[in-house]
Amino acid sequence: MPALNKKFPWMSYYNNYNFFEDRMRSHKKVNSIKKISDSFYEIDLVDGKIVNVFICECYSFGVAEYYECVEKLEKFDAIIINSNWCGYTMEVKRYCREHGVGIFDIRGFMAALNLNNFWEYLTIEEKASFQENDWL
Repeated sequence: MPALNKKFPWMSYYNNYNFFEDRMRSHKKVNSIKKISDSFYEIDLVDGKIVNVFICECYSFGVAEYYECVEKLEKFDAIIINSNWCGYTMEVKRYCREHGVGIFDIRGFMAALNLNNFWEYLTIEEKASFQENDWL
């Protein structure tokens, strides 16, 4: 469910992603960041890989929101939930992970970029939830 903006792509309350952009510019695995549209970025990694990122504020991002993104966006590799008061369900984390798409908050994405298969990154809490549900 979108937080403030009911119109896709669920833009930031502040209409910018400055914090995200700053974090990406300071990450040792990021060569460059390019803003493609209001909520879509191309992250060029130092190893030559390109990661297409959809970033949004969505109060509770679930599988339905994922399908809406698939329907409205071209290829994307990661979804970043850009707010401390917003989040995503473990079901969508599992679904995205199985399809090679990462879903993270900014902190999780920063950590995930250190992995070759960044979409597989799980926080300690997510790993516990996956184990509890026999998903690992």
